[in-house]
Amino acid sequence: MAKVSGSSVVLYLSDDLYPTACARSITFDLSNDIIETSVKGSGNFRTYVQGAITWGGTIEGLTLLTDGTTSDITTATLYNWIVSGFTVIAKWYEQDVNAQYYMIKEGEIILESVNETSSFDNMVTFTANFKGIGPITITTGNV
Repeated sequence: MAKVSGSSVVLYLSDDLYPTACARSITFDLSNDIIETSVKGSGNFRTYVQGAITWGGTIEGLTLLTDGTTSDITTATLYNWIVSGFTVIAKWYEQDVNAQYYMIKEGEIILESVNETSSFDNMVTFTANFKGIGPITITTGNV
């Protein structure tokens, strides 16, 4: 079985391939609209066809004010992306713990929300929700 550990998953935002704002977890969701096609008199069972596909997810991490480079992707950057309607390329790279197999998900996203949680006794964290724009490409193979 090709298990993937959390340390074997990397998320990149933009075409520059810089890791995003100290993300420590990524949630990915791929869903399908289901359209009912049964009509009155067609029997006791409903029938369906596939509709449009929606994908998106959530990035959770530590708030970053600056990373000391010229290509900072900070929480403030994420806020500015929402205000400007900026879209970016998101890319996840996953590799199994034996470094034999990989899966890559890639597509254009737009941010829906960025939330920060501050507490007096812990690190400031953020959560960013995003939606995919258009198709997502999913590739798999041997490393």
